[in-house]
Amino acid sequence: MMIVFLPPAPHTGAFFDSVRKRLPEFVSGAATYAGYGNRPRTRVSIEAYAEQLLPVEPGTTLLGFHTGCLVALEMAARQADVGKPVLVDIPFFDEATREKYAAGLDPDDPTQDAFRAAFAYDAETALARCRHEVTVIATQSSLFEPTVKAAEILKHAHLITREDIEKPVFESKAMAALLREIFLDAI
Repeated sequence: MMIVFLPPAPHTGAFFDSVRKRLPEFVSGAATYAGYGNRPRTRVSIEAYAEQLLPVEPGTTLLGFHTGCLVALEMAARQADVGKPVLVDIPFFDEATREKYAAGLDPDDPTQDAFRAAFAYDAETALARCRHEVTVIATQSSLFEPTVKAAEILKHAHLITREDIEKPVFESKAMAALLREIFLDAI
């Protein structure tokens, strides 16, 4: 089984180095979106990020964190044979909240591209159209309630609430143990 880790804005795939080291028994990779790290800047949208990362090997598990959740949803919509997505702390906001956050971004700062993409993305439609079984993890963060609400919209969600897991979420031994359990169940 292959696992692709999809990072939050404004990070590269290196964001997941710690947790990937804690899970050596799994083959994994971590994405870096266009415009971040050494990847040249291209179109800025969740759809464009997904398009740039596809195709993946059939059965690949997509693990998204924050912005990465939206990219995982879009990838799963475009490639039906991906494995069961795992979404951690979904940035699911109503339109007014997305507009408020987007208005606070600097339009000339390319490091904020993924934030702009996330706030422009119609997450509610993406959640409603998702046909995959999805594992949703809500940790002790400001995205706890939005994540629970997002799980209610998904047709086939398995919600795991872990208020014992706090920042930095992916450096936590508890998160690594939880992911190991989830990934082993998927084999």
